[in-house]
Amino acid sequence: MADAESPGSDRATEARTSDTRASEAFDLLGNETRLSILLAIWEDQVPLADDNPVPFSRIFDRVDLDDPGNVSYHLEQLEGQFITQHTDRGGYELLIPGLKLVRTIVAGTGVSDATLEPTELDQPCPLCGAPTEITYREGVVFLVCTECAGSAPGKADIDGALNGMYFEPAGLTDRSPEQLYAASIATTLQQARSLFNGVCPTCSGAVDGWLDCCPDHDPTDGCEQCGRLMGTFARFQCRVCKNFGVPNPGWLPLLHPAVISFYDDHGVSTRVQADDPESARRVYSLIYDHEWERLSEDPPRIAVTAARDGDEIRLTFDETVSVVDVQR
Repeated sequence: MADAESPGSDRATEARTSDTRASEAFDLLGNETRLSILLAIWEDQVPLADDNPVPFSRIFDRVDLDDPGNVSYHLEQLEGQFITQHTDRGGYELLIPGLKLVRTIVAGTGVSDATLEPTELDQPCPLCGAPTEITYREGVVFLVCTECAGSAPGKADIDGALNGMYFEPAGLTDRSPEQLYAASIATTLQQARSLFNGVCPTCSGAVDGWLDCCPDHDPTDGCEQCGRLMGTFARFQCRVCKNFGVPNPGWLPLLHPAVISFYDDHGVSTRVQADDPESARRVYSLIYDHEWERLSEDPPRIAVTAARDGDEIRLTFDETVSVVDVQR
C-alpha cells in the first residue's frame, strides 16, 4: 500500500463540505481543556455498559481548572457533537465522534515517535530469497530485503523496501517483531478489503478505485518511468477523508470471497492472526505466488490467477478494480 493520486472525478462539492466540517471541528477542539475533558470522560466511561455516565465531579477532578463554571462552559461547547449529557442520570458520555477522536489520540497517531530498528524476520524475500528485516518509522511498517533493491528501487525511501504498511504506533506495544509483522499483514488485508468493497475503513466514506498502469513499463532494475519492478497497481481513495491504498495485483485475489473459498477447498487458510506469524508468512507467500497479466490498456484490465494442487481460479478486474469475471 503506497501513495495515491486523484481518480480525476470532480469532487469539489465534497471537498468544500469536508473542509467546512474539519474547520469547525478544529476550532472546537483547539483548546487544551476540551481535549482534557474528552480524555477524562473516556477514562471513566465503561464500554458497552448500559448506564455509565461520568459525573461532573469526576470530570472536574481530572481537569486542571479551579473554576467549575469554566469546566461547565467547555462541556457545553462539546455537547451535541462530541459528548452528551444525561441530566436524569447525572453525568456525561462520549458520542461516537468523541470516542473516535480519543481513540486516535490513544493510538498515538500524530503524537507518538515510536520506532523499531531493523530486525531480521523468518521470512525470505519473495524476489530473491534473501533474508528480510522489519522496521517501523513514521507510522509505517516496512518489510525490507537485506540484499536486493526491493520492489521499488527508483521510488522507495528505504533501500530494499518490499512493502510499506500503515500501522498505528499503539500496535507496537507488547508485540515482538514477528508479531508486529503478523499484525501489520492482518491490518493491511482488513483495510484493503474494506477499500475494495467501497467503504473507507477510516471514515466510512465512499471509495473510488482505478487501475494505475505504467505505459511502456520496463521492470529491469526498476522502471525509469514509475520506479517500480511491477508496472500495474490498484489504487483506492476515499472521496471524503482521502484515505488511500495501493495494493499490487497479488493482493487482489485475497479480497474476493471466491478465492478465499478456493483456498479453503484446498485446505489453505487465508486468515492472518496477529499472534501467529506463521499465518502471515503463509498469506504473504500466496500474494507473490499469484500470477497476473495485463489484458488491455484502454481501458485497463488485468487478470490474476491463484493456483493450488493443479487447480486454479482466475479473476478479471476492470478499470475500476471491480471483478467482472471469475473462472475456475
